[in-house]
Order: sequence, then structure tokens, then C-alpha cells
Amino acid sequence: MATVNLLPTGDVSNSPAWTLSIGSDVYARLDEDWTGIIGLDISNISATASGKKAQVSFANFTEDHSAINSVTAVTRAGNNGRGQSFELTTKIISGGSTLYTEASGTQLASGTHRTQTYTARTTTDGSTAWDNDDVDDLQMEIHLSTHSGGTTKCTYCYFIIDYDLPVAADNSVFFGTNF
Repeated sequence: MATVNLLPTGDVSNSPAWTLSIGSDVYARLDEDWTGIIGLDISNISATASGKKAQVSFANFTEDHSAINSVTAVTRAGNNGRGQSFELTTKIISGGSTLYTEASGTQLASGTHRTQTYTARTTTDGSTAWDNDDVDDLQMEIHLSTHSGGTTKCTYCYFIIDYDLPVAADNSVFFGTNF
């Protein structure tokens, strides 16, 4: 088993809009991790009210593999307002269809961003295995579903793709057969 992280590479939508810290591309604010203090993070999307939604597309899955075992959405967000909380709801989207929707649970205020790792999804619909087409068309919607106050910032999102390496054919000659 092996894993690879797919990072965002394009914007699909930003409506109702999150505020971008710099630039005009949502995906560019979400494609690199910030592990420091929230207040010093200069590359993020932020909001001061619930209801904000952004959707980004991801890099293609290019690893040589024999099977795709699971897809897991991950976000990294925080709100450093004293006594504040928030919840993100993510959607895993492929082929224009929402495959899964999951909430992060209530996240309490903290001085640093917290990682929200969602359920590892082993199928696209409960019974169909993932294939390259599904994974190459992945999109994630990040929705600030609840927000008690302060400023919530999201700084990173990605998909973890868990896959099996291809089985190598054994072309070696058994010792002794060449005598």
C-alpha cells in the first residue's frame, strides 16, 4: 500500500465568496500548508460569517498502481477568536456529481490551524471501486457551515489517495534450470 496527496490546481467556484488573503485564485491559497500561528498566515481563505462556499479542482492521479483503495478529504483551518468555534462541511465531487458530504464537527478556537481528516471513502458510491477517471476528476467543496464569531481561516486542503503498487512480474530464472 502507498499514498499520495493530490493538491488543488484550479478554481471551480467561490460563492457565496470566501475572502482571499491575496491574489484572485482560491486554489492558490489552499495548496500549501501553514503550520504556524493563524494570525501570521498570509495565504488563506477567510470568512466572518457562515455560508461561504469554495470549490476547487485537483491534480490528476499519476501514480502507477494496481488498485485505488480509498480517497480521503483533508482540510486545515482555524479560528483564533477567543471562545469562538466553526464547522466545515466538505463535499467530494467527481464528474460533476457529489459523491460524499461530511461535516468536520465543531472546531474550537485555537492559536494554530487544526487538521480535519474526513472519512476514508473506499468506493465512489458504496459499492463501486474508485478508478482513474473518478480520481482524475476530483473536486472539493469547502463550506463554512457554522461560525460563532471572529474570523475562520482555511489554509490547506488535499485528498489522500491510498493505492496498491502494481504487482511486478517475476521474470527471473530459477537457479539450476540453466544447467
